[in-house]
Amino acid sequence: MDVNNERLKLLLHQTDNAFEALMQEPDSVERNHAYESAKQELDTYIASVRKTLIQRTSNHV
Repeated sequence: MDVNNERLKLLLHQTDNAFEALMQEPDSVERNHAYESAKQELDTYIASVRKTLIQRTSNHV
């Protein structure tokens, strides 16, 4: 789980950085794209972890 925690920390950090950059230049297409991309990667990772946890839980019932 430590690897997952490190991955989550990295994705959160990337998303936060992209958001901060976007707030400095809200009209920037590049920064908007970078934020959306970082957010999508984080969302995908969280969905994957959630799916894995649901599978583990249903296998232990």
